[in-house]
Amino acid sequence: MYDHIARFYDLTHANLTDDIPLILKLAAQAGGSVLELGCGSGRLLLPLVQAGHTVTGLDLSGAMLARARAKLGRVDTVVQQRITLHQADMTTFELPHDSQFGLAIVPYNTLFHLETAQVLAMLRRVREVLEENGRLFIDLANPVDIANTPEDALLSLENVLTDPETGDLIVHLASNQLDTVAQTLHITWIYDVSAPNGGPVQRMVATGAYHYRYPHQLELLLQEAGFKLLHLWGEYDQSSYTETSNRLLVLAAKNKAHG
Repeated sequence: MYDHIARFYDLTHANLTDDIPLILKLAAQAGGSVLELGCGSGRLLLPLVQAGHTVTGLDLSGAMLARARAKLGRVDTVVQQRITLHQADMTTFELPHDSQFGLAIVPYNTLFHLETAQVLAMLRRVREVLEENGRLFIDLANPVDIANTPEDALLSLENVLTDPETGDLIVHLASNQLDTVAQTLHITWIYDVSAPNGGPVQRMVATGAYHYRYPHQLELLLQEAGFKLLHLWGEYDQSSYTETSNRLLVLAAKNKAHG
């Protein structure tokens, strides 16, 4: 999906910065290198390496990684050398055998893309590359909010944006269809692109599915994969999760008693 909409990602997420201070804090507390699963175009990679951390980023989308590499090309060489990028599936990734991380991040809503079996595979793989006292951080929208999405599948206006590189006007639309039994939100994104000199509107359509889970379901998956839950936060200020929170933020550690 993201190969098709990579050029729009940074535009639609330009104001997404609220998570950065917490992630930098967790990275500093954990020590060691950082693994980001679903690193995309590098929204979090650059703040992490600029803070002095060594980071490995994984993403399945070659187009998103190309954008990340382009950003890296604009920073100092010494900063670039602290980042390693891999195009890989986060459920089956392979890294050099000595790779160990103090912190693994599954950033903003990324886990929603995985079905249950994929979540377990990813968690087990991450556990293998975490240091003995390593931490896992998962950032999700509050599932209660997703479960309350109107089931009318109507098209709604998300953003009207201007691409600073091309001058294109981009109208971003979305349509949602909720399946509460399967706990899945089916999403259609539409991007209508108008060139500054006129001409026909170019339409790009992408579809995806968000598999949302409640805290007790996440905790069971973590336990099955050999993790113990440390914290459930509902905001980036680390306040406790409630059903009215904006986010569902999970911090977990290896369960050393797990085989």
